Amino acid sequence: MISPAIFQCPNCNETISSTAESCCFCGAKVDREAASRDAERLAKINQACSGASSMRNAALMLPVFFALRFVPFIRPVGGIGFLVLLLGIPVWAMRWWYKYGGIVPEDPDVVRARRTVKTIAILVPMVLAFFLMVEIAMAFVALR
Repeated sequence: MISPAIFQCPNCNETISSTAESCCFCGAKVDREAASRDAERLAKINQACSGASSMRNAALMLPVFFALRFVPFIRPVGGIGFLVLLLGIPVWAMRWWYKYGGIVPEDPDVVRARRTVKTIAILVPMVLAFFLMVEIAMAFVALR
């Protein structure tokens, strides 16, 4: 695995290479060990934010796949996509929280990513409940 290569200069907060001898913006000397730690932390924050954003996009696809279940000829695609997302997103959220939940939320992007994952953790069970109610209602109507 390639080690993370960028971090924020502790003096001017500009993003610089962790291999630099000094900051190209302010000239501050770079401590290699601190630069390596900060670069790894920044890479983990970036991965956490990217994962939360992808999870949000997948959650936004739930209503699309739900609606596709009612379109002739596409019904199987909608049903399978809906179930995969409905069951996969909670697992993804738990995995995200296990992997990135320990990041100290000092960065506003981390705060936003945490809020996104928490929102998804609340909304997906609500969608599941709604889905079950619709299925029960449809079964009840079909029996009449």
